[in-house]
Amino acid sequence: MSSVVEVARGLLNAWRSRPVADWLVVAALLGGHGLLVALTGRGDIFGAPGREQRLVIYTTGATVVALVGSFVTAAIAQYASANGRRMRVLRTAPHLASQFRRNWVSVLSATLLIAGVCLLAIVLDHTEADAGGVHWAVEGALILGAARAYRLLWLFNAVIQATDRDLADSPPGASQISPSTGGS
Repeated sequence: MSSVVEVARGLLNAWRSRPVADWLVVAALLGGHGLLVALTGRGDIFGAPGREQRLVIYTTGATVVALVGSFVTAAIAQYASANGRRMRVLRTAPHLASQFRRNWVSVLSATLLIAGVCLLAIVLDHTEADAGGVHWAVEGALILGAARAYRLLWLFNAVIQATDRDLADSPPGASQISPSTGGS
């Protein structure tokens, strides 16, 4: 049992250090779904609704990813402004620093790409049946968004944990709020 857990941890760590792996996830899931639809003629989630409903999906996708983009920029600001021993290690250790930068850039670039695909789909999807298959591009973009959302949560968690541990290590001083005085 412990070897299975170790293998799973190893795979998760390998995935975290390689944001390009998200594209393999997208290809596998989108390709599998496309094959299923081609073989059965059923299950085309975004192709089944009419044009108006697809446009709502595209608009909602662009809106949600724009909101997530604001969280990404907040997280990057938190990462860049946090100080302490652990945060310095995250930002300067050769392997960790490059891994974190790749992940931040991958998450931020994905938000721009996904929003762009959703907005472009609004323009390109102009027939009732979406004969051009624009909805498949949106489905792929949303799968990428799901993978990058997990990556964002992992990054947020790592920064919060390092910041909290650094704060716990710092000696109590005048800059900390006292529970009995409410900060006064």
